[in-house]
Amino acid sequence: MGKLFKFVMLLVGAFVLIFIIVGVVNGIPHILDEKNAPQQSGKAMPGKAEYDQIRVGNTKTGEGGMSKAEVEKILGKPTEQTQGQSGKLKMEVYTYAASAGPNSILVTFIHGHVSGKTQTGLD
Repeated sequence: MGKLFKFVMLLVGAFVLIFIIVGVVNGIPHILDEKNAPQQSGKAMPGKAEYDQIRVGNTKTGEGGMSKAEVEKILGKPTEQTQGQSGKLKMEVYTYAASAGPNSILVTFIHGHVSGKTQTGLD
């Protein structure tokens, strides 16, 4: 029984290793494809000065925060947009990410107005 168990475990290990290798090899073209890298359209990544201009409203309703149009006027078009809805709450997140490096800005909207913002790597 011990030899059979070892043989089965060896086979399982081999299959797992094969799946990992296939996954990595198939993933490399996507990682190296620069078309998929986030890029700002037409201008450089916004900095700390632009980030500081974004007015945040109520964290639960967005009331008093800047509109999406106002944010886009300061930061430009986002590199990525994510939307979600829970009941009557409509939420959207704009991501501004550098094409290289850790710099990023996230702006959260509730019902079209800024309810939160965060940044990474800006000086």
